[in-house]
Amino acid sequence: MTLQRKDIVIKGLEILQRGGVDGLTLRKLASELHIQAASLYTHVKNKRDLLDEMAEEMLRAQFPNMPEPRHAEMWQVWFKRIVHGVRGALLIYRDGGLVAAGVNPRRAKTYAKLGAHMLSVLCETYDFDVVAAGNLVATALVYTYGSVIEEQNSPSAEEIQETGASVGDYFSPEMKRKLADAARKFKGTTDFFDQALDLMIYGVQSEIHGRRAGLER
Repeated sequence: MTLQRKDIVIKGLEILQRGGVDGLTLRKLASELHIQAASLYTHVKNKRDLLDEMAEEMLRAQFPNMPEPRHAEMWQVWFKRIVHGVRGALLIYRDGGLVAAGVNPRRAKTYAKLGAHMLSVLCETYDFDVVAAGNLVATALVYTYGSVIEEQNSPSAEEIQETGASVGDYFSPEMKRKLADAARKFKGTTDFFDQALDLMIYGVQSEIHGRRAGLER
């Protein structure tokens, strides 16, 4: 049977779940597909090409259609809905953040389409300045990739405790108390993720309001 892109991507994702990015090689992929490496190279030239194809599958499954704003939906709600969708798509897979980092948008077309869609809707539907919209989209997506990488690769609290000093060892008792009080307000990694995302969103919102107020004077 002729090797199809879907066969390559599905098998690549299976290997990723078992061994992470480090355990995924073209040689191993060819072996598990029961083909010669030369046959694989006609579809993907190198590991980066393979990761781009896998990243495309991750996001395409989450966004088969570009998400339009719902009736009377505020831009902040719409924007967060998309960013959470990207985060969720990457968290499904082991090392999903690493797969998406450095993705080639010409190969992973859904990434390109989604970024263009977010920028266009902010400008054409919500009347954003194109520079502010571009900065917000780029910053939020890069933050999402990095956040997922940290979440999937950081050592556990138990591992940190076993291996020695952590950042908490360098705070004063008063700072430790304040941080402990703050930590109790978070219900998990999603809450922590949202805090920084909200800072981006409302920072842009304040800038827009300030600019418009200046124009009205």
